[in-house]
Amino acid sequence: MPDLETSIKEYEKAVNVKAWLVDTSARILFYVPIMGVWEKYVAGLENPELLKSRASAVAINLIFGRMHGKVREYVSKVTRTDETSSKKRKFLADSLSGFIIGITSYAPVLLVANVSLEEAVVAMPFAIALGAFSGRPYGAYHDWYRHLWKMTPVYKSTDQSSQ
Repeated sequence: MPDLETSIKEYEKAVNVKAWLVDTSARILFYVPIMGVWEKYVAGLENPELLKSRASAVAINLIFGRMHGKVREYVSKVTRTDETSSKKRKFLADSLSGFIIGITSYAPVLLVANVSLEEAVVAMPFAIALGAFSGRPYGAYHDWYRHLWKMTPVYKSTDQSSQ
């Protein structure tokens, strides 16, 4: 029988893998389709560029998906935002998180997709704005998704804590 320390280390590894899977899949399911629609119908990406862009977005989100969860946790800690905070405070904290991750994760997507400068000029501001202004909708979705997979949401709601 393994000792307690070994059991704890194995448990921590499993929790970290689960957190990575949950945060990464949440981000991919939320943002990849939204940005694909924007790139196709507004930025004017052709189908091969769109496929490269969305495939690279999935690949890049394998890194940034968990990072977004960690950034939300960090920003909520620094700004002292929790489940009892106002909607405005949660909006601002999640918008900051979305802005930080949006700007750092979308530039490599456009680079890998090899889009033209004109297309990038249209797509990048939207990605930054989407990251910032969808911060709270994503945060609410992210917390719901974490709860669904029995992970602690960043902001626990009273609905979730009673279940």
